[in-house]
Amino acid sequence: MEQIEKEIKAGIGLAPIKFGMLKADVKKLLGEPDEIDNHTEGEDEGNTESWHYDELELSVSFEEIDDMRLFSIAVSGEDYEFQGKKLIGLSKPDMIHELKALSIDDLQAEEWATEDHTKQELVFSENHSMNFWLEDDELSEIQWGPLFEDEETIAWPE
Repeated sequence: MEQIEKEIKAGIGLAPIKFGMLKADVKKLLGEPDEIDNHTEGEDEGNTESWHYDELELSVSFEEIDDMRLFSIAVSGEDYEFQGKKLIGLSKPDMIHELKALSIDDLQAEEWATEDHTKQELVFSENHSMNFWLEDDELSEIQWGPLFEDEETIAWPE
């Protein structure tokens, strides 16, 4: 397994992993995943395959609609950074303050219901293709994907 950087690159990935990579290329870099999930969002969306790497506190997802290319990365470890800031574990107000200081000011929020009645909330930035998942008002996961040229055209990184 190749060493990955802990710096989140919005729209690009997590070096050396980049959005748009094929499953075989990601597997060469990260090795075999600890767990693989398959799910379908909707009739028109196709299948999504998610690989989970427990030791790295990292998940990567490939979407059938995009020829099973890497479309999403999610991290939950406190040592991951975004623009030099460690965000995982921050309270919602502290996270929003840090993101606004990093010029991410298009934040929107949605409450999510959970089966175990845990308070879960999604704060997201469409301009940066980033999701910030909060559990009981604490940031527990950052999820991001490639940027879009328009509503349908993905700007895959070089």
